[in-house]
Amino acid sequence: MLAGRVIFGIGCENMYVGQSAIISEWFINYELPLAISMISSIPLIGSFMNGAITPVVFIKYNDLGTAFEVGFGLCIVSLLLVIFLTCLDYKTCKHDEQVLTEYIIEKKLRQKAEMEEQNKRRSVKFDT
Repeated sequence: MLAGRVIFGIGCENMYVGQSAIISEWFINYELPLAISMISSIPLIGSFMNGAITPVVFIKYNDLGTAFEVGFGLCIVSLLLVIFLTCLDYKTCKHDEQVLTEYIIEKKLRQKAEMEEQNKRRSVKFDT
């Protein structure tokens, strides 16, 4: 049990750092504290649910292996969700970079057009 707690502790800290990095990119200002508090409390809720569900599964099937299989299945589902989130985050970052690049190009073109317009106005003033 001690080894399991050590492994859980090592993984939990790494998970928290990774989640905080993703959350800080997705949320800003007043939304960020709520999002960080949620990622801090959800693992505790998961631990509570594990403590509540494991005995029920053990009593129903009278087998501790089945209870571990249920937990393992939930871990696999969690892994699949993390993979999905990673793909979604990657695509979102690519899209954001593309939109930002287009915005910068449009802004430079507008500035260039404004400069040309100002130069035309100045040349008209000097000609008259």
